[in-house]
Amino acid sequence: MARRRRVRPYRSLEDIQMRKEQLSEVIDLENQEIKRLWGQLTSKEEEELSRSEQIVKYLKYGMMAYDGVMTLRKLKGRYGSILNIFRR
Repeated sequence: MARRRRVRPYRSLEDIQMRKEQLSEVIDLENQEIKRLWGQLTSKEEEELSRSEQIVKYLKYGMMAYDGVMTLRKLKGRYGSILNIFRR
């Protein structure tokens, strides 16, 4: 359960304005941190790969494409058409 923070009473408009500025700064800092972390998550991991690692990566993609084509071919052979798969 989340702890409730004590909210100090505001006695004037200046207090409200000061708290608003503090919260704005906190929000900006947290927003920058979120952007930095999101950038790390979504950035491509295109670190310098050795030649053998590049070849393995492309072979892996080729095998995935081949597997997809063979799966579609088997489904077409069994059902006669790709659209007939959804009719049963």
